[in-house]
Amino acid sequence: MNRIELLPVSALRPALYNPREADAERLELVRLSLRKLGFLLPLVATTDGEILSGHQRHAVAVDMGAARVPVLRVDVPEKRRRGINILFNRATNDIAVQDTERDMSAALRGADVHSLAEKLPDISPDSPAFFPCMAAEMREVSPLARCNVSRFVRHAANVGRMLARLGVHLPIVTTPDGTVINGVGRLEAAARKGRKEIAVVTLDEDRAELARAMLNLLSMDFRFTGDNADFLRYGAFRRKWLHRTYLGRAFVLPVYRHKRLSDVRLDAAFMEKWKAACGESVLDFGSGQGDEARMLRHAGIRVTEFEPYPADGDTVNREKGRASAMGFLSAVRAGTPFSAIFVSSVLNSVPFPEDREHILRIVAALCTPETLVCAAARGTKSSSWSWFTEGEALSQRASRACNFPLNMEKGVILGDIATAPKAQKFFEEAEWLELWSRYFGSVEAGLSDGMVTVRCRRPLAWHPRELAESLRFEFDLPYPDGQRMGLVRLALKSFSQRLGLDLEGV
Repeated sequence: MNRIELLPVSALRPALYNPREADAERLELVRLSLRKLGFLLPLVATTDGEILSGHQRHAVAVDMGAARVPVLRVDVPEKRRRGINILFNRATNDIAVQDTERDMSAALRGADVHSLAEKLPDISPDSPAFFPCMAAEMREVSPLARCNVSRFVRHAANVGRMLARLGVHLPIVTTPDGTVINGVGRLEAAARKGRKEIAVVTLDEDRAELARAMLNLLSMDFRFTGDNADFLRYGAFRRKWLHRTYLGRAFVLPVYRHKRLSDVRLDAAFMEKWKAACGESVLDFGSGQGDEARMLRHAGIRVTEFEPYPADGDTVNREKGRASAMGFLSAVRAGTPFSAIFVSSVLNSVPFPEDREHILRIVAALCTPETLVCAAARGTKSSSWSWFTEGEALSQRASRACNFPLNMEKGVILGDIATAPKAQKFFEEAEWLELWSRYFGSVEAGLSDGMVTVRCRRPLAWHPRELAESLRFEFDLPYPDGQRMGLVRLALKSFSQRLGLDLEGV
């Protein structure tokens, strides 16, 4: 069990990769919370002093003149710190899965915390009262769970379960009668796991309402820029466990719009129709584990693959990604014709709109007027999206997921938080149609089993300078540890040779 310690403020350092962006208004609310309530929960830091949770509280406490702060130290491998830092930024709020930073800010304004705070005296940062979490006591889980079961929130429990799995046991905060002020998810996770006891910080009723607002509603916005943006980019790989035993929706789309994918067999009748629509030399752009490519090759189709982020356990393999890119660029340079191009479940995992534009521009540049482009991605009509917008999921796996929505773009959620955080974009039908219509003159968009689909032909004219920009992006993609693909020059040469243009000089 983790032990909370009082450490000098100088023993801690902020994580440079922390994606939270504080603003002056919310920092003042942090100051107000510390002045009136003190540290109800400890900071969380690695054993070498890197802060994982509580950056703003640490900074404000230093500014207030505090010499020490309460810290829960955890042993976290360096490669997992970014993901766990993101998890902690959501870990202490008792909120539903669909609640966003915007929702929490609105609720915080409605709580009128300044009026609540006026009734309470200030706490000196030098006094023991500034560190109420140091007085946490172990109490039985079962009676607390029975008292609070009507307030359990599955999403909060999922976060609590993940924290416990990482060996992090934050206390919960309750009133004297056992009503949870903060930590109902951690309590539920402990009860479901069968733990006998949990650490409890008891707070008097006079402070409970202010504490409830500050602990559950005060949050900072995420800002994924620079290295943090790259972190999401190389987190976009298709997970190693996600192997396909049948063709994905984009590959079936030329023959069937709505047929259940597991019922599609690559028999002679299907392949005859498929070849008539797609030809026999195709490109799988973003081929993941390469499952569909192998199936099609076995059926006699010539398949070129491009997968910049092949999975290697819970991360990506740069050398395999470079090898895939070089093989793809060899086919481009050789003028290999692509009668069809597939972008299957790729754009969901591309975290930023401008990155998706680069992909479509490159795909369009590889097309003749008759090339068929088929794509599919998760849509906002899918059951997965309903879980994030409407609440509890029906499936066991979805109901245990630890994901949450981001405000950086409509329809984006963040998942796989503790291992390799991955942004997932869910498209609205109109948004999907508009995206593809910017690059193709013939666009047939549709909806199939919650996925948005598209069949395109007749690429629209593009400017060589824009294509060169997209190639410079796509073939210098980031990898962990600050590495990059490093194939820009080869990409520009290969596309220049194929298209008869000088892309290196633009």
